[in-house]
Amino acid sequence: MFAFISFIIIMSITPGPNTIMAMVSGQTRGFTKSWQLNFGMACGMGAIGIVAGLFADWLQHTPTFIGGMKVVGSAYLLYLAYHVAISRPNSNDSGSGAFTTGLLLQLTNIKVYLYFITGLGAFSLPGILATIPARWLLMVVVGSLGTFLWTGGGQLINAFYQKHFRLVNSFVALLLVFSAIDLWR
Repeated sequence: MFAFISFIIIMSITPGPNTIMAMVSGQTRGFTKSWQLNFGMACGMGAIGIVAGLFADWLQHTPTFIGGMKVVGSAYLLYLAYHVAISRPNSNDSGSGAFTTGLLLQLTNIKVYLYFITGLGAFSLPGILATIPARWLLMVVVGSLGTFLWTGGGQLINAFYQKHFRLVNSFVALLLVFSAIDLWR
């Protein structure tokens, strides 16, 4: 059980497309106005978890699906990187606060697919966590808490961001580009 809990916590708080966008939303919109993005991410994560639970074996053995998701995910990450790079403080250009942005980001996020395929299929757990629905719920809750943590972090560095937004946006955009490239490793 320790390995499973460690896995979901580490996967939920390490940088990825969702955590980076949550941080950007926290910086540009604040914690409260970022709820829509985080709720969209949670819904997307839940939907992916359901799909992964139902089709985990097929997803693990279908390179065409994984390849297609890499193409779509990379394109969406590059789209987001562009909008983050050109955004300014208090602008809505990045779309980083919208429910739809969070939902689409999760649906194209390979890291979330791997999170659920591994979390739902690779661990033998005792008690209630032996059931897929309980494991799914815990993974969605912990994953969502990870994005809220990054949103709060973005809010905390807001003063720095307001002074150095070009540097921060460039750095975040580069991280998103790196995420798109990293999908292909």
